[in-house]
Amino acid sequence: MERKIVERLLAGDRQSHISRDLGIIRRRVITIRDKAMDAGYLDGTHPLPEFPEALFSSKSEGRSGRVSASWCALEEHIEWIRDRLEAGWHLVTIYEELPVKVSRSSFYRFLSHKGLGRSARNQRRVVPEIVDEPGEALLIDWGYLWTAEISGRRQKVWVFLGVLGYSRLLVGRVMTACDIGSTLAALSGLYEDLGGVPRRTTSDNPKVFALRAHRHEPLLNPVYERFAGHYGTIVECLPPRAPEKKGKVERPVPYVGRLLEAYQGDRSDIAAIQEYLTKKLEIANRRLHGTTQEPPIDRFEKEEKLMLSPLPPLSYEIEHYHEGTVRQDGHVRFLGKYYSVSEQYIGKPVTIIGNSQQVAIYHDGKLIETHERLIDRARSKSTKRHHLKPWEQFCDNQEGLRGLAEKIGPAVEAVVHGILRRGDGFVDFRRIWGILSLEKKYTAQEIDFACETAILNDDISLRSIERYIIEGRAQEMLTTPQSPSPGKKAGRFERPLSEYARIILNLQGGIYEH
Repeated sequence: MERKIVERLLAGDRQSHISRDLGIIRRRVITIRDKAMDAGYLDGTHPLPEFPEALFSSKSEGRSGRVSASWCALEEHIEWIRDRLEAGWHLVTIYEELPVKVSRSSFYRFLSHKGLGRSARNQRRVVPEIVDEPGEALLIDWGYLWTAEISGRRQKVWVFLGVLGYSRLLVGRVMTACDIGSTLAALSGLYEDLGGVPRRTTSDNPKVFALRAHRHEPLLNPVYERFAGHYGTIVECLPPRAPEKKGKVERPVPYVGRLLEAYQGDRSDIAAIQEYLTKKLEIANRRLHGTTQEPPIDRFEKEEKLMLSPLPPLSYEIEHYHEGTVRQDGHVRFLGKYYSVSEQYIGKPVTIIGNSQQVAIYHDGKLIETHERLIDRARSKSTKRHHLKPWEQFCDNQEGLRGLAEKIGPAVEAVVHGILRRGDGFVDFRRIWGILSLEKKYTAQEIDFACETAILNDDISLRSIERYIIEGRAQEMLTTPQSPSPGKKAGRFERPLSEYARIILNLQGGIYEH
C-alpha cells in the first residue's frame, strides 16, 4: 500500500483522489507523503527501491510505532523466556516466574508479536506425511446431516463414515443415535461392507471410544476394547485437538454431506437414506482420487482387499454399558438388578458392561468383578460369597460352621449339627453364633462340658448351655478348697467363695435363703 501511494504521488495525483481510489483515509496518505519527502523520493533525491524491498526501514505510523514500557521490560528477558519455552514450560508458568511484573495481556501480546506464542510453538516443526500400508488402517468419524421428525420427536440424523487409509475407499452408515450400542453396530456394518477387518481402527476421543482422553495413553472404553478384541483390530484414539492426524476422513465428511444434498425422499426414512447414500458412495469410489490418481475401488480390489483380516465367524453381540457409583451396601445397579463388588470400592465410580449371560464391572479400566446376569424376576441381588464378612460367609456353609464348632470341642460340634438338622428348611443362625461366641467369655473345656450336659438332658439352647457353664463353675468352687492368700488376713465381713457358689446353686434350684 505504501508503494502504491508514493507512486500515485509521483504521478501527480491529488491526495483526495488517492484516498478515494485506494479506499483509505486521507490522514494515511498525508503520513506516507511526509515519510516519502523525508526519504527523498518525491524530490528525486533517491529513486524508489526495487519491488519487493520496503520503501521505509521501519514502521512508525499509528500505534505500531509505539512500544509500551512492559514490552521494553520483556525485551530484556526474551532469551530467558526462549530458554523456558524450549524446556517445555507452560506459558502460565513462565508468566508466574517472570523477573519483571507486567500484565498478563501484555505478556501474551509480546509473545505473539515475537512469534513465541502457543500457535507459533506448535507450528515450529516438520510435519511428516501420514502413509498407510494396504489393510493397515480404517479412519472413522461422524458427520451431521439434518434434523427430522422420527417416531413423533425431532432427532438428529448422522452419517458414520469410514475411510481406508491406503485405497481411500469410502463406506458409511446413516444413524440417529451416537451411543455406544448404535456406534458399534454401525462400525460392525462398515467391516461387513469392506468384507474384512483392518489391522488398526483410528478415531477421535468420544466417550463411546475413550472414557478419558490423553495425549499419550487414553483410557479406553472397555466395551470398545472388547469389541476390538472380537474383531481382532487395534484401537487407536488420537491425541486431543489433533484432527490433522486423521485428515483422510475429516475432509470427506463435508463431501458426503454434499452427496446427500440432492436427496428428495423422506428425510425421516433411515433405510431410504442409507440406500441412497450407498449408491452415491459407489459412484464416488469409482472416480479418480485427487491424491492417489486412481479410483479408490480399483486400488481397493487390486491391492488392499486381500490384506484385510477375515471377519469372525460369529457376529458380535452388542453389550449394554452403564457408568455408576458403588452403593453403601457394596452393590452397583445395572438394568434394574444389583451386583456386588469388594467393599474397598464403595462410593467409587465403576463401569458396567453386560450381555445376555454375563456382567463385568470395571474401575479405572481394570476388571474388578464378574457376575452371571440375573434373569430371575424373584431375585434382585447377586452377591459373591467372598464379598461378605468372614462370619457371614459361613452362614450358607454348614461344613464351615461345624468346623468352627469342632475347634472348640466335639460336644459343641454335635450341638451345632443338631441345630442344623432340626432346621426344617429354616435355620436360626443367631443361636449357632451365640454358642460359638461363648468362647469370648468361657474356656473351650467349659463350653464343651456344658454342651455335653445339654445333649444328655435333651435341652439344647443357648440359655441352657450358658446356665450349665455357670453351674459347673459354681460346683467347682464348692469342691475346690480355697486357700487364703499368704500374708493376707481375712476381713471381718469377708465370706469364702464356696458360700457364694452354694447360694448360686440354691438360686438355680429355686431355694431362697433369708
